[in-house]
Amino acid sequence: MILKYVIQNFYSFREESVVDFTVSPQAGFRPGLVETEAGHRLNTVIGVFGANASGKTNLLKPLSFLSWFIIESARAKPGSALLCEPFAFLPPTAFKPTIISLDFVHNAGEYRYELSVLKNRVLHEALLRKKTRFSYLFERTWNDEVQDYEFKSQDIGPSAHVPLRENASWLSSALLQEHELALALRPFFDSFHCNLNFQGRMPTHDAEMVNMLRAAEFYGEQPEFLNSVSDLMAGFDLGLRKIHVEKTKSVTPDGKEVNFSLPLAVHHLDGVDYIRALYEESRGTQALFVLLRHLLPVLQSGGIAFIDELESGLHPHMVAAVIDLFFNPATNPKGAQLIATFHTDYLLRDKLHKYQIYFVEKDDRLNSTAYRLDSVKGVRNVDNIYEKYHAGAYGGIPSLP
Repeated sequence: MILKYVIQNFYSFREESVVDFTVSPQAGFRPGLVETEAGHRLNTVIGVFGANASGKTNLLKPLSFLSWFIIESARAKPGSALLCEPFAFLPPTAFKPTIISLDFVHNAGEYRYELSVLKNRVLHEALLRKKTRFSYLFERTWNDEVQDYEFKSQDIGPSAHVPLRENASWLSSALLQEHELALALRPFFDSFHCNLNFQGRMPTHDAEMVNMLRAAEFYGEQPEFLNSVSDLMAGFDLGLRKIHVEKTKSVTPDGKEVNFSLPLAVHHLDGVDYIRALYEESRGTQALFVLLRHLLPVLQSGGIAFIDELESGLHPHMVAAVIDLFFNPATNPKGAQLIATFHTDYLLRDKLHKYQIYFVEKDDRLNSTAYRLDSVKGVRNVDNIYEKYHAGAYGGIPSLP
């Protein structure tokens, strides 16, 4: 589970910004909060709000980058650029490294991962574990004088044979060597799910035919998830009795016969089942079918989902129902976490509390700032957050002529 992450000089965020999932005991215990064995009280949902081009998507990108960097970067070609960008609007003389840190809990251990990079080189990388205080497991720092890394490690077994590549994570290289520490941490980073890459939002959650067919193939191979999506969608008042997946065949334009899984919607009226292909249903129904294909495995595993524009194609009430899947211990027994960007301000009315809301703004120097609502002076639990947001009390709204 994520405790917090910190970024600086990352895309539109020039100065340090913190995304904190932890909540103080004074907040009480409300829906959407879980507690770790060490006593951390954490949000299972964070909603990110702000005007267009304020930097909302960029606030989620660090998690996408870290997932790639720690799992896959050692497979990149030597010398290739890292898949992240520094703040663009700085003169060359003011160029600084991009800094990311991540505090997280995995298998009852509390860790901190630290990273400082230039476009083609890691300057500093470290992993620390907390007992009474944080102490390093490994650490490497670039020495410009000798043009090489200073490396040290403790309590992680043999590590000298792991290459210190300039454009790859030590953990990623260690994975290729099947190092015990890297193998132990991999499940945490494998549990990340997103619809982002370094360029921005990917169309993997859109209600398009290719995504519906991919989702149907997944559900067809995972009967427990097919049963779950069928039960959920039937209970979401979409006029459905159930969802079914049928194996069928088709002929490609070049005459080849291919097998594929076809998603079907079953309606029941006057004692009769009516079966229709899902592509004949509403776009909202299709969008929910595709979205749940990605969220249900996260909920089952206790992973982390970070999704740009989660509400795409969905009614605001349906968005609230999706959030409830993360709020409800019955559907989220392992404390899976969701951080997502929204334009559905309905959620500010009665769904998300002040410590579950982040606003993002961009100033006249094109620098983005992110802040949690409970950090705004004077915010009270009894406030009408929706009304005060639209009155401009919290920022994070477009400035229109």
